[in-house]
Amino acid sequence: MSLKENVDYIKQEISTEEQFFESFFKVEKIYKKYKLLIIGAVIAVLAYFIGTNVNDYVKEQNAITANTAYNTLIKNPKDKNAISILEDKNKQLLQIAMYKSSSDFTLKNDVIFLDQIAKFNTAIKNNDIKILNELILDPKFVLRDYAIFNKALIQTNNKEYEKARTTVNTIKENSAVVTISNLLKHYLLTK
Repeated sequence: MSLKENVDYIKQEISTEEQFFESFFKVEKIYKKYKLLIIGAVIAVLAYFIGTNVNDYVKEQNAITANTAYNTLIKNPKDKNAISILEDKNKQLLQIAMYKSSSDFTLKNDVIFLDQIAKFNTAIKNNDIKILNELILDPKFVLRDYAIFNKALIQTNNKEYEKARTTVNTIKENSAVVTISNLLKHYLLTK
């Protein structure tokens, strides 16, 4: 390397170092000018994340405590400790537990309801009108109108149009399935 190249290289290195120090001093100047604002922003961000995590942890612990009290109250409806915990932590769970433990609500009703839903699904899958008729005749069956509609659909698929018309006409006008039953009625007019 020649002397001129060495001098140019040294100038370039000094220039690079000057730029580094210039940038450093600019950052230091900005930091000194806005020191309190920067520190405040960092503290605010940290406080937000810490507060959020603490809040989530407290909610999770309250939910665990409430669920434990709920399970205890289901097993023993007169457990005063569980009642007081649910009054403080989750009043809705307390109301549900009280309702479940009342004489109006029993596990037997749950089992009957689930059994009816299973029968309904099986009847639809197998196009079984006999099971649908059993469910339709049960006044406690919640999906009665759906069962009637599905019975009419099965009859339509079996080309039993007159039976389907009779069946679909038993659906009341205030039913949740009235819209689709009206569509089926219109279809059956062409048959």
